[in-house]
Amino acid sequence: MSPWGWSPERTQGIWRYGALSLRPVVAAAPWVTLGLLLLLFWIIGGTLLASKGMLFDLPEAALSEGEATGPVALIMPTPHETLVFFDDSRYLMGDPNSMAALGEHLAEITARSGRKTLLALADRRVTGGELMAFAALARRNGMRKVLFAEKKAGEDE
Repeated sequence: MSPWGWSPERTQGIWRYGALSLRPVVAAAPWVTLGLLLLLFWIIGGTLLASKGMLFDLPEAALSEGEATGPVALIMPTPHETLVFFDDSRYLMGDPNSMAALGEHLAEITARSGRKTLLALADRRVTGGELMAFAALARRNGMRKVLFAEKKAGEDE
């Protein structure tokens, strides 16, 4: 007995408050909160990393070995237009003047090097019609083969 005349029937520590069925939930709440905070930091941490360059998705197609390629073109869509990067120049797919300039450039490269195979690395968001238009333009300007391929992860040029 205590000097005040009261003695606890049982020592309950931190469990003395609340219903018996909710006591395990109350005990787990800090750990659940910690887990949710760690999950939030992990999700946000991945989106806050920034690096220089452009992000684009290449299609799932393998380049066959043994085919020697000459010039390389990169076809990539943007929100308003599709871009073609070829020989340190940028061309717009929707602009007829730009496509004519690309055709002249392809014809010049073909005549100068004699290589008649063009490797096109296309983003998977490029439509099939744009790929066919690009292949037709290349064939009209001296290319005999247009290979569409992906760049393997980890490959450096």
